Amino acid sequence: MKKLTFLLLLIPVLTFGQYIPEKRYRIQIPEPVKVIGLYTASVVLEAIGDGLYDDGQKQLGKSLQAVSLGMLLVSPAVLDMDRDNFWWYLVSYVSLRIGLFDYTYNVTRGLPLDYIGDSSYTDKVLQEFNPPHQLMVRGVFFTLGIVIPINEL
Repeated sequence: MKKLTFLLLLIPVLTFGQYIPEKRYRIQIPEPVKVIGLYTASVVLEAIGDGLYDDGQKQLGKSLQAVSLGMLLVSPAVLDMDRDNFWWYLVSYVSLRIGLFDYTYNVTRGLPLDYIGDSSYTDKVLQEFNPPHQLMVRGVFFTLGIVIPINEL
């Protein structure tokens, strides 16, 4: 298990940190593409891992959650963050998480897409307000999570 977790944590570093050493052949990935890809992958892997863990596949679920956390931990080394625009990275991540997490979790568990649980604080808040256009609201957050890196980073 420790070896599997280590290998899964190493995947983001190897994937996002690769480039050809010669300067003229260096692969330049635009910052917005790195932010959107890294944060979307992290949120989706966390949701799938959480869903698998709750479905009883605890080892695989925890491994995917560890990979998600590893991606977030290496993000300062991969992204060109500075103190002036740190908040844009945070708002982008939170927006993508609001837009993607619950739907990915529900699909992983085989639940209806608009299912709202009752165990977490966010589920209790959503049940209290019960937004009628939940898909549209989450779509706005997802769009915001993509537009912020394109316009601000």
